[in-house]
Amino acid sequence: MTAVVEEKGEVCIERSGQDPLLLNAYEQVEQTRGGLDAVGRLMHALASDHHGLDLLDRAIDHAIPWLHFLPEQDRTEFAREFVKTVPACSDLGTWAPLGRMLHAWKRTAAIHADPALAKDLSRPLNADLGR
Repeated sequence: MTAVVEEKGEVCIERSGQDPLLLNAYEQVEQTRGGLDAVGRLMHALASDHHGLDLLDRAIDHAIPWLHFLPEQDRTEFAREFVKTVPACSDLGTWAPLGRMLHAWKRTAAIHADPALAKDLSRPLNADLGR
């Protein structure tokens, strides 16, 4: 197995009834972490400058097309959260929080993409939903 990982860089092991496992060469993981860390620090540096923040906002809009469906206020909130989450994930060395954040915002954009659904989900709830 190690020879395959060394040759390919990574191997995905499918398991019946369980999530697959991904085996990576350590050097490849470290290089990926280093690259993501640099991207996180760059984003943080851009976000700390007014002109850089404008540039970052435009770049995020182009890089993530589904943001088009979010209202302007939500797009701004997404950008702020994204800019804070990327360097935080980089410092922790775990990217799952970024993945969860993107998934949640994408689901929100999908709701806004369907005006009838957005209207229905935006109305006040008058029913007793229990605990």
